[in-house]
Amino acid sequence: MKRQWFFYVARAAFFITAGFFLFGWVVMTLWNNLVPALFSGPALTFGQALGLFVLARVLLGFRLWGRRGFGRKGGEKRFSSMTPEERASFRDAYARRCGQWCPETEPKENAPLPEKEPQETM
Repeated sequence: MKRQWFFYVARAAFFITAGFFLFGWVVMTLWNNLVPALFSGPALTFGQALGLFVLARVLLGFRLWGRRGFGRKGGEKRFSSMTPEERASFRDAYARRCGQWCPETEPKENAPLPEKEPQETM
């Protein structure tokens, strides 16, 4: 049993390390093909690309997929805690916003959403 656990950990460590280096290579390749040609910027080395990848993960967060709030599990909890009236108003507002892309959920009222007032430009 202990030996099997070791192989799972070793395999996971290998794939995490390989993915880290793969993403570094992807960042370097994309940067070196786009930034110098578009913005006359410098080319990156592999180490700089890894540093840029780590910096982006730190600044933007470590979540690789999914969302908070009305994601898969968070939305189910929030929607199940609504009253029937809140659910109906939510469905109506969603159908008004969605328009032709949601034919299965039609709004009860054909009232348009309130439009924002145009902002003055300088």
